[in-house]
Amino acid sequence: MLRQRFDPLVAPEDERHWRSQLIHEGLLFPRVYEEYERYSEFVGRPEALRSLQGERLGTVLRHAIGAVPAYRRMGITVDDGMDSWRLLSAFPFVSKLELAEGMVDHCDDDIDPATCRVLETSGTSGVPLRMVRHDDALVHEWATALVRNQRQGKAFDRTVLMPCLARMDRWFEYTSPGAGFARIAQFGLAGRGASDRAAFAERARGFRPDVLAGTPRNLVDFMELLCSHGGPLPWVQSIVTCGELLVPGVREALTEFFGLPVIDMYAMKEAGTIAVQCEAGSYHIESERLWLEVVDDDGVPLPEGHTGEIVITDLTNRAMPLIRYRTGDFGSLASAACGCGLPHKVMDLVEGRNPGELRRPDGSVLPVLWAARAARRHPVRRYQVVQEADFSVTVLVAPAPSFTAADSAELTRNLEDILGAGIRCRVRTIADGEFHHAGRRKDVDFVSFLTNASPRP
Repeated sequence: MLRQRFDPLVAPEDERHWRSQLIHEGLLFPRVYEEYERYSEFVGRPEALRSLQGERLGTVLRHAIGAVPAYRRMGITVDDGMDSWRLLSAFPFVSKLELAEGMVDHCDDDIDPATCRVLETSGTSGVPLRMVRHDDALVHEWATALVRNQRQGKAFDRTVLMPCLARMDRWFEYTSPGAGFARIAQFGLAGRGASDRAAFAERARGFRPDVLAGTPRNLVDFMELLCSHGGPLPWVQSIVTCGELLVPGVREALTEFFGLPVIDMYAMKEAGTIAVQCEAGSYHIESERLWLEVVDDDGVPLPEGHTGEIVITDLTNRAMPLIRYRTGDFGSLASAACGCGLPHKVMDLVEGRNPGELRRPDGSVLPVLWAARAARRHPVRRYQVVQEADFSVTVLVAPAPSFTAADSAELTRNLEDILGAGIRCRVRTIADGEFHHAGRRKDVDFVSFLTNASPRP
């Protein structure tokens, strides 16, 4: 009966997509393994990594000038002896909106659909984007992931559970060649009742996963499912979060429940994995594939240690070159190497995207990020900044166990200091299901009822 109810009943179009994707991964795996062996030799060799970056950056920039309409018509010239980073400074920044509206112009003239995959972003920034990634970009992303897994002691044939996906209402298992032939299971609880949830928890226990991976919200949901159905899974060796900002309260809760440290990844569909935490907690940039800059509001590059907007250049994607892409996320680059010994540059801070602006009655605005920073300093599992129709601001929080009335009072005072006179502030603790949503797959950190742009629950 259990098999009959939970076998992967995937819709025909989804099944065709997955079958195509996994066959594509399998065909590329010999190249993935070759790059994996090459990248394994970079440990402790920062000069080799820097040389590879310069070579790849120069190649992708020259390719864009000659083969991509959006850059060819800019008339960017390459002087003899010009190094890659000086050439990069001649390129303009590009926003998600510009890429979305000018997708064709940002693609290679001679793009070959047989050697590319099209990915679509979730649209949580308000601008869904279709991104064309060349096979080379996928090969290098998967290869660097295999090196990272090896460094963390994860076998190629590991089992990975991705639980509580909001878009799914079934159990789905597959083997991913791109992930080193890992056995992966995904499941969702959409529309499921109490008895179904118990059966999903039982099936997850029978899967005996080595790794739990997912958004912080999904892993918290899974933790709460296990609390009611048998407790932690003793076989799990690693907890990996990605896709949303990991707040301290969620990290604390997951670590305490599973008895394992949480490894957080900073990634986006446009460029794949960008930076991953090491055992020392530093976010190491995947420098074999990416070049990162940090800029201020005017696009002026900032020195190491200064917080600004993260700008990405993809060193391996020729089909739709991603050059000086303004991510909308905020962070800084560390000035010193990490003590773990990895040669990859470190992101000292990953702030996440600024979700919007708070408005004062006088017409002035403030970044929502300022209020979000204040909320993240406290033990909360989730937060949401809400601007009401009367300009007042409410911060909704799902508290971690250690959250107290003192935290609520301090957060209220901090918000008042940040927002200034004229805006009433309050903090309200709620359950996870009481947050406002906007019909998207990811959690929404900011809702404004000033413009009615965001719907009520």
